[in-house]
Amino acid sequence: MQNQTNESAAARPAIERVPMAARRMGVSVSQVYREIKAGRLGPLVKIGERASALPAAAVDAWIQSKINAAGGAK
Repeated sequence: MQNQTNESAAARPAIERVPMAARRMGVSVSQVYREIKAGRLGPLVKIGERASALPAAAVDAWIQSKINAAGGAK
């Protein structure tokens, strides 16, 4: 029964603030913004007047692309 709850939670859309995404990605906040500007990450989602976040799925996809580029995908 627990697995169904975890699976449904994982399937929900989620967003992450940029500093948290940077920590997950292993890069600086500045690098996250460079990746967004280059079109390799994003889009930013406005969550307040002066706050933005990234879709967690976009961060996951960026991480997976780096793994694939390194030859880690099988």
